[in-house]
Amino acid sequence: MADDALAARLLVIFIDELDEQVQQLNDDLLALERTPDDGERLRAVFRVMHTLKGAARAAGLPLVEELCHALENELSRVRDGSAKLGAPQIALLFETADALAETRDSLRRDRTVPEAVLSNALHHARGRGSAAPLVRSKMRTPSAPMPVVAPIAAPIAAPIVERVDDAARAGHVRVSLQQVDAIAGAAGEIAGLAATLTERADALAALRARRRASRVRGASDDGLDRELTLLLRHADEDARALSGVSGRLGVSARHLRQRPFGEIAETLPRVARDVARDSGKQVRVVVVGSEIEADRVVLEALREPLLHLVRNAVDHGIEPAAERTAVGKEAEGELRIEGSLRGDRLQVTIADDGRGLDLEAVRRALVRRGRNVPTDPAVLARAIFDEGFTTREAATTLSGRGVGMGIVRAAAERMGGTVEVSSVPKKGTTITIDVPISIATMRVVLVEVGGVILGVPSTFVVRVDRADPRKLARVDGRAMLVRNDRPIPVTTLAALLGPPFEESPAASMLQIVVLESGPQRLAVVVDDLLDERELVLRPLEHAGSAATNATVGTALLGTGVVALVLSVPALLSNSDGYGVSSGSLANAGEAPRAPSRILVVDDSITSRTLEQSVLSAAGYDVITAVNGAEAWRTIERQDVALVVSDVEMPHLDGFELCARIRANARTATLPVILVTSLDEPAQRARGLEAGADAYITKSSFDQDTLLDTVRMLIGRSARDVS
Repeated sequence: MADDALAARLLVIFIDELDEQVQQLNDDLLALERTPDDGERLRAVFRVMHTLKGAARAAGLPLVEELCHALENELSRVRDGSAKLGAPQIALLFETADALAETRDSLRRDRTVPEAVLSNALHHARGRGSAAPLVRSKMRTPSAPMPVVAPIAAPIAAPIVERVDDAARAGHVRVSLQQVDAIAGAAGEIAGLAATLTERADALAALRARRRASRVRGASDDGLDRELTLLLRHADEDARALSGVSGRLGVSARHLRQRPFGEIAETLPRVARDVARDSGKQVRVVVVGSEIEADRVVLEALREPLLHLVRNAVDHGIEPAAERTAVGKEAEGELRIEGSLRGDRLQVTIADDGRGLDLEAVRRALVRRGRNVPTDPAVLARAIFDEGFTTREAATTLSGRGVGMGIVRAAAERMGGTVEVSSVPKKGTTITIDVPISIATMRVVLVEVGGVILGVPSTFVVRVDRADPRKLARVDGRAMLVRNDRPIPVTTLAALLGPPFEESPAASMLQIVVLESGPQRLAVVVDDLLDERELVLRPLEHAGSAATNATVGTALLGTGVVALVLSVPALLSNSDGYGVSSGSLANAGEAPRAPSRILVVDDSITSRTLEQSVLSAAGYDVITAVNGAEAWRTIERQDVALVVSDVEMPHLDGFELCARIRANARTATLPVILVTSLDEPAQRARGLEAGADAYITKSSFDQDTLLDTVRMLIGRSARDVS
């Protein structure tokens, strides 16, 4: 049984060694493929084969031992000058690296050796005609006895399986002695403080008993009050000391969870090389920032997205050598993988110098799938992250299923992060993933919605605000919060989250949190703003029925309440076309203002007649003007409740008419709606800067939008009320 336990330990050690050596082998082979005459790299590969041969024998893995021996012989011939290292030998070495990697994965997964894979690689190695059979000596060295270890051709017996499984698959980290000392010291301080707090509790209990006794006797409480004051001061000091130790312990724990970015980046050059080889391209990979550290959970969550991004960059971005040289580029493309820290955020960029995004292909793909086509190139480019999106009409072994880029965005958003893309035609594409360094703790703004406490990560909070719902601007029927002359769409957080969250009744003042993720900005209305604090995140299984796909975790508050922590990027990515709640954001039901006469201004008789008909049918008294100058004369002569004006008109346009209305003391508060075909963001902003209360574009014009906006600004008509 002792031999069985030793065999299990040797196997676990071998798996770890195999992990390190396979990565080293891939690094050296990538370099050798570029410079086959690099003697130092050749010797490094030879050392890997020699090391693994001995380790495989100790672990009882004869097929691995035979394969390494065969390659060792082949490399010896190259090293001695009797053979050259060419493409066939390099291909054989890469095949061996893959076979060893599959062996590692299989041993970790179910303790079996992939015999077919190893035998196939061994057959190819011996097919070179250079590998002599491995002859094992039957002699043993008395001073170094080697236990007999059976070759692993089938799963190990059950008792050993459990031990191997525990050791090989359990999560573990390497800890420095300094970190162990820091944690041990903090633990000792906590133990001492716990004992002190116990003494304080005993003293308080005794003091309470004495105070009760003194009250029975009718004695003075002065002495007891002094003792109580002293105890409270000591308790406050203890609490501060405990908080300090807790903080240091938290920092130590976070350091224990951190791993270098290089651990997930190290396999990417090999991935890029294989994709380039399969697609007939040339690529070199540059990795920057390998030494920076982040939470290992965050890094592991990025592993698969980075694989997709690297494959996609080589397959879609990097051009074939002939195409590159034809436009003056080097035949070999470059793929740059960089990790960097920005405050408490980890940014990972994948940048290629290829052909850039084909926005026309993206546009065609959206049309083909019946989706809306954004006019803004930046928004159009981000469509590549939509689930199921692909520009390929037929799938290949590398891409075309519309899955990979969606996985990238989903992974980033699950961690409360973002993914952005920028591209320059014929220059290349850069994709940036921005995520927290750690998802173990997060600073959040606590809000309440429908009786549920929610945490909004502070990173995405621009500000908190209060607003009168009657003073919100309107653009195409949507409520807008105007701050610093910039209109920000407004909705309720309950509407954005959907069931089971329900909107609360309208309030006289709205509590608003302004969110920003990349180019998107949104103001969300909440029931109450509570606090901002650092929280320790817990797994989602604690979230209960209120959890949504935009929830990244939970946190236990000091009151015992569980707060849901939201992913703002996920919320905003799903906010297109959100509805605006009239119950919370509008003053529907308010009595109509007098007079209810509306002035419609438009130089187009068709538009003027349409708007007049819609408003008259709703019960409003409507008068018209053909341009801004005539409209201003009408406003000077008679009272109107609201102005609906076109923008592009002769003599006095809509912007100028609105500015003139605002500049006059008598008409400064007169509501103005601009209806125009100018729908660029800058033009909308100009209209709101001029003082317009609402902005409706003719491209999205419908009578319900117009009527809803009018009712919000001046109330319902007499006909509506009756």
